[in-house]
Amino acid sequence: MIPAGRRGTTTISARAVARIAQQAATEKGGAVGAVRGAATVRGRRADVSVRLALPWPGELGHRARAVQRHVASRTGELTGLTVRVTRLGVVRLRRSEDSAVAPPPDEEGGAPRRWWSPRSSPAAVIALLGAVPAALLTADVVAVHAFGHAPAGWRSDVVDRLSATRADALPVTVGAIAAVVAGLWLLLLACTPGLRSRYVVAGFPSRRTVAVDRSAVVSLVRDRVLDVSGVDTVRVRVGRRRVRVRAVLAFGDRAAAREEARAAVLGAVDDCRLDRPLRCALRLRTARTWDPVPDENLVNAPAADAPAGAEHGRKETR
Repeated sequence: MIPAGRRGTTTISARAVARIAQQAATEKGGAVGAVRGAATVRGRRADVSVRLALPWPGELGHRARAVQRHVASRTGELTGLTVRVTRLGVVRLRRSEDSAVAPPPDEEGGAPRRWWSPRSSPAAVIALLGAVPAALLTADVVAVHAFGHAPAGWRSDVVDRLSATRADALPVTVGAIAAVVAGLWLLLLACTPGLRSRYVVAGFPSRRTVAVDRSAVVSLVRDRVLDVSGVDTVRVRVGRRRVRVRAVLAFGDRAAAREEARAAVLGAVDDCRLDRPLRCALRLRTARTWDPVPDENLVNAPAADAPAGAEHGRKETR
């Protein structure tokens, strides 16, 4: 039965809020392709998280910020809720012919914060290791005191072994070292943010954070270098501080191709507008069949409508 205080009121579920946020992310030239959203509703407030693909080339940070603002305002307008925090993750980049470079974002707000991992797996492992022995011991104690059963053999054996073991015995030392190592590991996990494969985008208010997935940066840098004339193969590795690019030149001037490829890498990294810009390292080598004077028909041939990697995802990360 519905309580009297809630009669005549409309309750919006978290699933409905998530669907509205997904639809809002695709409006006004925002996301392209599939959008995934999640929401948590607490009273008249809602926390919305959106994962989407954005078109490029273009100003990634500014476009993500515009989508984030629109999702927050549109979701609040249609639901009547106060959307406090919108977390937006760019997991894919797709080439768009009509995408244009947008102006840089405003430098308002404080320093952006990195996303913190919930550490679900370590927490589950530690909880399981502690819960299983506690459950077995509790069940045996209840069986002894409530039903008059004899203590389990394993419990008596454990008590006898512990009473006969000295404090300086090898098993005690090994167990203490293991406990110390596990404690230090848990402290390290608690004090570090994790999620090293995501980079925070600068230029957003401190109460909102936008992150770019590492695979998206890899795809963007790879395709920018592949647009350089004469470059045949590109391998990209992105770390926390550096972008390493290895390219193979099939034809053309090596020095000119190196400068153009370096400019392409720097431009791709600048377009991501990361909070901590990545340093770039480029290695360009010539192919075995390298031709320093390419055929004019090959150079002047019309470019394909879109490269083979026009649609990027996590599976393209090398």
